Amino acid sequence: MNTIPSRAKRTLAVMLAFALALCAHGAASAENGFRYQHDPRENASAMRDIVADETALYGFRPSETGSLKAYANADWSDPELVAQGRADRIAYHESVESMYAMLSEMREQGKSTEEIARAVSARRNEIRLEAYADDPEGLAALKERNLEKYGHEEGPLPEELFAQYGSWERVMEKAFSTNVGMDACLGLYDDYYFLYVALGDVPADVEITLPDAVTLGRGKTQALETEIVTNALSCTVRFETEDPDVAGIDENGVITGARFGETTVRCVVTDAGGFEHVSAPCRVSVKSNLLLWFLRIVAFFRDLARCR
Repeated sequence: MNTIPSRAKRTLAVMLAFALALCAHGAASAENGFRYQHDPRENASAMRDIVADETALYGFRPSETGSLKAYANADWSDPELVAQGRADRIAYHESVESMYAMLSEMREQGKSTEEIARAVSARRNEIRLEAYADDPEGLAALKERNLEKYGHEEGPLPEELFAQYGSWERVMEKAFSTNVGMDACLGLYDDYYFLYVALGDVPADVEITLPDAVTLGRGKTQALETEIVTNALSCTVRFETEDPDVAGIDENGVITGARFGETTVRCVVTDAGGFEHVSAPCRVSVKSNLLLWFLRIVAFFRDLARCR
């Protein structure tokens, strides 16, 4: 289960709006001045299907070689045409909001990609059937097609989808039918950026704060105070030491002094997409226990003198 280790003192704040507070990264802009807060060009999944085009209403249009090539010849500078496409796209996103909630909850619980893919693909089948709640004939036709194609009325099973797409990541992506490129063409990339982070398409925003320095005695232990602020729905944390002969650090961020000397430790956060975020180093000094007691006594009398 991918959870934040509990013994090290840290704070994990999941803030989906975190990235909106950051400065823009030079995103492609349209002739009308529109510019995304997050640059779709930094998303490989998006750029497989689209190209930057300053004449397009939102700065991007489908490419002639990607999965959106059927829309490549449309006039993406036409406000009326793009507005209709945008409305249809928003309606689609709203129809699968329960799946977004499921994805967020399961990511926070540290569920595996396979577990999430199985759950959301099953939910996707349910949504397709629910769409025909007021259309008995359409529902019967859908079930008949499913029965003919998959051998069961509810739609494809997770195992069948895995056999078709080759990985649980692709099964999950297909369950959402999320085309990041289309969102970018329709001015929705920033609105659903949290989803691309959750799916691991783009790196999460992560800030890691460690103390500048820690001092401890040989054979002594001390928990490294660690603060993590991220918009990732889940992440894993590990700690590394530059010289384990001087000081070791375990999976919970607890430092153990091994021998006299200095080294550094770091915190590494890995988000849902496998992107790693590394903290600035914290200097660790391992000193003689007798010296540490002497320094504490000196500090005590110095503070006492200041109080007089």
